[in-house]
Amino acid sequence: MKIKNLNTLALNIIFIVLITACKQNTHTTNTSFDTPNTSTNSASETYTSKMTKADKKKYYNTSGNVVFEIKYKSDGFKLRTANSDLLWKIKLYENKMKISDNEENLNPFEIKFTNTQTAKLVKNDVTLARTSYNSDKNEQIISAENASPEFYNQKYTPSLLVLKIPEMQDNEKQILIKELALKGY
Repeated sequence: MKIKNLNTLALNIIFIVLITACKQNTHTTNTSFDTPNTSTNSASETYTSKMTKADKKKYYNTSGNVVFEIKYKSDGFKLRTANSDLLWKIKLYENKMKISDNEENLNPFEIKFTNTQTAKLVKNDVTLARTSYNSDKNEQIISAENASPEFYNQKYTPSLLVLKIPEMQDNEKQILIKELALKGY
């Protein structure tokens, strides 16, 4: 009798956990981030995000229209349009991440982690930008060729190098930085 009650209790707990995990929560996500104190603020949009499936999140604009969706994979995720067209594919590795605009991951941008508080943005073996962190000042610095260094007052976030990808739209950068930060990058 006691074993039957324990089995019933265990099944009830599993059921509650599954329902809670599948529950569709809506979160307001301000996708803005600390802007460098060397440049002017660009307009940032505010989106709400909602998990629509266990592996899919949709981002809505203030009018309630779907603007982007994220499709999660075990080794990364994809940023897609509201119509599910691929914008950016992100593959995560232990020492780098690849960001490409195609399914085959051809000619990707790479953010390579050079040590615990430095990283670089690379494309075709050419370094486009570097970031480092000064823990005494709680300041992250991003340097790119032919540009003044940019300073961010926040914890170290290598994903800020996404800001230096010229082919990417600002709102796409904001979403990717947010999603990468949620994954610890």
